Amino acid sequence: MPVNLENMFSKYAQKMPDKLNLKELWNMTEGNRAAYDLFGWISSKMKWGLVYYLAKDEHGFVSKEDIRSLFDGSLFENLAKRHSGGQAKMG
Repeated sequence: MPVNLENMFSKYAQKMPDKLNLKELWNMTEGNRAAYDLFGWISSKMKWGLVYYLAKDEHGFVSKEDIRSLFDGSLFENLAKRHSGGQAKMG
């Protein structure tokens, strides 16, 4: 639901209102973890760490649009287009 995405950014995005850095993503996973669920805690950290690694920009932020595209299933398509566009400019 779009309202959940907006709530996530309004609660955890401190430096920029429409982007999250690694520390803010870490705080988000801490705020949403279940007590005594070690596997869930570890898998959540790994999943969001991978999303951060793949989708961060040159300043170390993941945008709201990238996270929205993660939820609707188009993140990897968007990243592939972004990456191929960057290669075309270099060549």
